[in-house]
Amino acid sequence: MLQDIRSYIEVKLHTTAETALKASSLHTFKNYTIIDENLVQTCHFRPTILHNTPIAIGVTILELVIRLLVNIFYILLH
Repeated sequence: MLQDIRSYIEVKLHTTAETALKASSLHTFKNYTIIDENLVQTCHFRPTILHNTPIAIGVTILELVIRLLVNIFYILLH
């Protein structure tokens, strides 16, 4: 199963109103949850996405090789 790196989020916990307000004004802000009167959780989109796993590249190469072999097979049959 491939990982969906684009759907990762960052979760931050805030104990003061100032840090929660600053975090909610960021362009990556998604939503918030009030845990109790002294703790707020904010969720943020990832600002940059780093594709550092070779899984997607390996699957792509495998699909291209399969397509090439199928094309060669059908050319030889006709």
